[in-house]
Amino acid sequence: MSERHVVVLGGGITGLTVAYRLLELSEKQGAAVRCTVCEQDNRLGGKIWTHRGGEGTIELGPDSIYTRKRGGVDLLRELKLDPDIVPVNSGSHTYVLHRGRLKRLPPGMNLGIPTDLTAMAKTPLLSSLGKVRALADLVLPRAGAGEDLSVGQFLRYRLGDELVDVIAAPLLAGIHAGDIDRLSLDATMPLLRTLSERHRSLIVGAMAQRKRRPQQAAQQVPPQPLFVTLRGGLEALVDHLARRLDGFAELRLRTRATEINHRLDQGYEITIQSEGQAEVLKADAVVVATPAFAAAEVLARLDIDLQSLRSIRYASTATASLVYAGNVLPPGMTASGFVVPPTEKRILTACTIVSNKWPHAVRTGDTVIRCYVGRDGDEAGVHMDDGQMGEAVRRDLREVFGIEAVPESVLITRWMDAMPQYDVGHLERIKEIDRQLARYPGLALAGAAYRGMGIPDCVVDAGRAAEKVTDYLCVSEKGRGKTLAGNW
Repeated sequence: MSERHVVVLGGGITGLTVAYRLLELSEKQGAAVRCTVCEQDNRLGGKIWTHRGGEGTIELGPDSIYTRKRGGVDLLRELKLDPDIVPVNSGSHTYVLHRGRLKRLPPGMNLGIPTDLTAMAKTPLLSSLGKVRALADLVLPRAGAGEDLSVGQFLRYRLGDELVDVIAAPLLAGIHAGDIDRLSLDATMPLLRTLSERHRSLIVGAMAQRKRRPQQAAQQVPPQPLFVTLRGGLEALVDHLARRLDGFAELRLRTRATEINHRLDQGYEITIQSEGQAEVLKADAVVVATPAFAAAEVLARLDIDLQSLRSIRYASTATASLVYAGNVLPPGMTASGFVVPPTEKRILTACTIVSNKWPHAVRTGDTVIRCYVGRDGDEAGVHMDDGQMGEAVRRDLREVFGIEAVPESVLITRWMDAMPQYDVGHLERIKEIDRQLARYPGLALAGAAYRGMGIPDCVVDAGRAAEKVTDYLCVSEKGRGKTLAGNW
């Protein structure tokens, strides 16, 4: 078999994992394949970005890997990074900013659903009327299966507006920086529908699920923490993947794809721009691991309807990490952070106390607070200049914690149009995108815009895309259906 060439557009965690999976297949099956990864930025990793300096190890993008989804930790172990895995400090608590004051999230909250009714009865986060309304879930009729609806619409019917606005919205919409009243139930929180259908009541279903977890945890020795990171930061994963790909994949930075053309007898031609020079890459298969809007642009010359792809919206966010000399928190403050409901009208949407959550990453005795700014429908703070944003988050921290000290440094990172929004009907959009792409074998899309936003989701989606193009290369040669038995 002649050497096959796979081009991957996008050098974030998805694109790098696609290339790594292709490397695995080529090594296991002795296939003659090479890979080119094109990244338009001057660095690999996409939203995985770690600042390493005198202040410590500070994440500018995601700060952890969720362990209850397969993919993320599995990849760490495959790459022999087990000794560098650091669990989250589980000795701290999460708080909700309510009417300008921090209130501890009541124990037993599962996906924003109360499972400890005694704790819910005592929480100052909800009024008496709000608590009674939430308990109506116990007697409301089962919500039957049907068309997709928003997470907010579903939860408001079951638990009422107050619990949703104060607790569920900031907890559930966080990973998407989304609007809970626009996020698709089936795409983002299908478990909520499952609990309702199986148990009629969300509260009863969440209680049943909570009872099962101690039994599951008992089977793990030791129990696995919910979140982990890497000593040295998550960018160590990116660095390790890049080293593993050395000799197999050409990793091209500052290289942007402008269009893809399909040639029935020659596979694909990808036009790229690098340092002002245009070049055409010939490929047998292509994986596009870019944001959806960039994918739509590069696919524009193909004979497919791109409306579903273009309809995936994005939100912009920012983070501001403040580094303080010494402990500037109130006495006894062990919180890992707090979330901020939209009703609070603050520039902050959430806050992580890095020195409590990841003490290994911070200089001993110092305080590092990471502030999140911007969410779908509320991006004004993101567009402030650095000075304005820094002062605004300091003002909020002063009002919440009473911090008057001036930080030693403030690290601000903007993520413009970086958070895909899984609006109602998202899964139908993905089905239509897949249906359109079926006309072009050897072409796959992957990444945070489609089947999940977290690192584990992106790793799994990368594996799916690598399998798709591999299957194509296995059974055909340049689209003519010639079997390549024994080569793959």
